[in-house]
Amino acid sequence: MRKGVFSLTSPWLWLVVIVGGLVSAWLLRELITPYGPADVRADRIMLPLGSPGSPLGTDNFGRDMTSRLLAGVPVSVAAGIVPAAASMALGTLIGLVSGYVGGAVDRVIMSVMDVMFAFPFILLALLAVAILGPSFWNAMIAVTIAILPRNARIIRSETLSLRERDYIVASHLSGAGAPSIVLGHILPNVLPTALVVGSTEIGQMIAATAGLSYLGLGVQPPDVDWGTLINDGGKFIAFAPSLALIPCALLAVVSILFVLAGDDLRHRLAGVRGEIGL
Repeated sequence: MRKGVFSLTSPWLWLVVIVGGLVSAWLLRELITPYGPADVRADRIMLPLGSPGSPLGTDNFGRDMTSRLLAGVPVSVAAGIVPAAASMALGTLIGLVSGYVGGAVDRVIMSVMDVMFAFPFILLALLAVAILGPSFWNAMIAVTIAILPRNARIIRSETLSLRERDYIVASHLSGAGAPSIVLGHILPNVLPTALVVGSTEIGQMIAATAGLSYLGLGVQPPDVDWGTLINDGGKFIAFAPSLALIPCALLAVVSILFVLAGDDLRHRLAGVRGEIGL
């Protein structure tokens, strides 16, 4: 018997609680702290944890860490959801065309994907952002490009399997055109796979985009995300470890929760398919 989606041991419950809490705190940030994320205060430099008005302390410019962590919430979460959704949408389109059309079209498309796939993920992302230039949007484009070959190959594999099914052959014999077959029969059957793969990639995309920001290739000052906070705080790890460890912990927890939620979704869909005999 499967556990409920929001049981105490379900990653979905903790994802909603933690990410929902962070988003709520960001929406209410003006009530939580009177300081903006870019406010420089010379009289408040390097305040420790638990300081009045700044419970998470301040950095070497006197900027409030609570405000800066909350400012990174929408950026860091969007950095996972947007690239994962975009790469899966493009990968689904490429995989459907390649797998269904076959022949020379399939060979050309998969040759391009294989060349991209030969590069390690982070190296391809670094190459893309180096060409596009350092910025938050370019970092998201870079990680989208880096994950695209894997997604395209997964959907192509599903399409190759589906196009040989009896109901697809019957649709051909009945005179149905390629767009009708792809959109009406193949696409609905690959969507569960696309949903599962895309959801498990959100955590990876959050970490990857934060990594680019850590290297100075993502979010640029005065904007902030958790990657830039880790980079800034790492300079003071010896005597103010919280400046780096707190954003590290947030990044790790949120990324892992998205991965666990995607894996849980995969198990649930596999169970449903098993029950109906697919």
